[in-house]
Amino acid sequence: MAGRLLDTIDAPSDLKPLTRRQLTQVAQEARDAIISVITERGGHLASNLGVVELTLALHRVFDSPTDRIVWDTTNQLYTHKLVTGRRDEFKDIRLEGGLSGFGEPRESPHDTLCAGHAGTGLSIALGVAQASASRGLDSWTIAIVGDGALTSGSSFEALNNIVHLNPEKLVVVLNDNGMSISENIGFLTNWRKRVITHPEYHAMIGRMRSLSKRVPTGEAIYRLVKRFRDGLDSFILPTTFWTEIGFQYLGPVDGHDFKQLEETLGQAKIPTGMVPLVHVVTHKGHGYEPAEDDPVRFHQPSSPLGDSTGAPTYSKVFAETVKRLMKDDESVVGISAAMLEGTGLAEVRSEFPNRVFDVGIAEQHAVSMAAGMASSGLTPFVSIYSTFLQRAFDQVIHDVCLQNLPVTLIADRAGIVGEDGKTHHGAFDISYLRCLPNAVVAAPMDENDLQHLIYTAYTHPGPFAIRIARGNATGAPLDKDLRELPLGKGSVVREGRDVVIFGLGKPAYAALEAAEKLADYGIDCGVVNPLFVKPLDVDLLLDAARSVGRIVTVEENVLSGGFGSAVLEALAEAGLEDVSVHRIGLPDSFIEHGTAAAQRHRLHLDAEGIAEQVRETFFPEATPQARRGVAA
Repeated sequence: MAGRLLDTIDAPSDLKPLTRRQLTQVAQEARDAIISVITERGGHLASNLGVVELTLALHRVFDSPTDRIVWDTTNQLYTHKLVTGRRDEFKDIRLEGGLSGFGEPRESPHDTLCAGHAGTGLSIALGVAQASASRGLDSWTIAIVGDGALTSGSSFEALNNIVHLNPEKLVVVLNDNGMSISENIGFLTNWRKRVITHPEYHAMIGRMRSLSKRVPTGEAIYRLVKRFRDGLDSFILPTTFWTEIGFQYLGPVDGHDFKQLEETLGQAKIPTGMVPLVHVVTHKGHGYEPAEDDPVRFHQPSSPLGDSTGAPTYSKVFAETVKRLMKDDESVVGISAAMLEGTGLAEVRSEFPNRVFDVGIAEQHAVSMAAGMASSGLTPFVSIYSTFLQRAFDQVIHDVCLQNLPVTLIADRAGIVGEDGKTHHGAFDISYLRCLPNAVVAAPMDENDLQHLIYTAYTHPGPFAIRIARGNATGAPLDKDLRELPLGKGSVVREGRDVVIFGLGKPAYAALEAAEKLADYGIDCGVVNPLFVKPLDVDLLLDAARSVGRIVTVEENVLSGGFGSAVLEALAEAGLEDVSVHRIGLPDSFIEHGTAAAQRHRLHLDAEGIAEQVRETFFPEATPQARRGVAA
């Protein structure tokens, strides 16, 4: 059996001598490799299948890494990795010690930056292009940006500056697939739906071109057809939008046709005095029918989302609780930023289509819009992944907290997220939220806590933030009736006289298991569910500090400025600096990809690690009771 042609591609230069037939074979083999690996262990599937041909064409027309290819978001680089010397390592992508699921310059000089947030590619590419020009380098910079990323305000800031600076060797490629993760919103999507995919438009142009070639005066007619087509494009397609901004518009191009791709990308290298924008129409999931039929589900399939207990995800509990509130109060609305499915709001929208808003990849706008709604009598719940909520920090401060408006922020995927790695861990939200005046910050131990916190936020007259973990909740039974929780009050879930662990959020369950392990060493360990970071339950903390004297805090947030820091501050204010406190949390470094279980184990955030930390810090001489009994 003949070997794969893909196995002969060790660098992008190996693609250049291939015939189109061979190139098609490489594309299919790359697609097969992606499907085989990602359907088995999870990853970004549909988006990568949509850019196989585009990736290969880019590497044939340009010379990476001399020419710098900048992908917005970088989660669609799987084909790129396969043809840039990482083919043999691809089987371990997203595993600990394996390839990153995003761009990673430490892996290869062909990766420009590690970027996992949409809307950054154009700005990065402009910076690279300007640097190359300043250094006198004869190299191209190519920015590939999705139509989903163009819903981000930062993309428009970059477009404006690109036109202003007008770098000579920058090419912008618009990868138009009509999707980000959820279906896109906005003018680009409406344009694509109305015209680009309309079969009659393309059929008409095709018939006129064909006619021009058959008649004796074909050349003259062709010029007329071309003028007609250009005028028609300007009339019904917003090519005028791009040209009026200052770009040289090229397209639309079939993103799965090598001939069209290579010819148009080659044309983009011809100087015109304007930055070329190549409009490429691709299809998410191309070549894999399940992903083509359901690109949302297959955006990132089979990713581990927690245990297999059958417990609902925290996101689902949030969505179900919001639906209960919406049934009784028409002022309640939901907002997300291109993450309706991930946050559970897609299900809410199916029942309340006019009260759930997907604003696209525009977190800043989402928060400010919520502030406007809250100022005018609505009760908004804004659910955004913790790693993306960072992008709206100023709006949370200025538009929500400064105005003291009743906006509830759900920081979804807070803490460890596993294989997505350092670009996606929700590692900082406690630190950047608890410092804000007027803000209430809470983290539920389980799904029952969560539903009551959501109701409490609903009744609270000011800003309220709730961080929830990725994946399955704990399986705790849900109370039938929602109730308002007293602000700043935690609870003791296990009594103990030797040491007390304050486990914030889901880590409280790991703390309970750790307490059981410590009991085997004769250590009587208590566990507290603090529930609130701000306001902190100072009375509960001081009682534990005075009666026990040994405090351990556990959180899935960086230690700097986190929950443990809040505990130290409260003890210092009470004059109890001599109380022994040991903080367990995320280190002052970015956490690489791997399974969430392996990450928690390495960071001492699982039960075994917590118990070990408690013993080493406070009870270094403790030995297991059974072993001690034998010695006696």
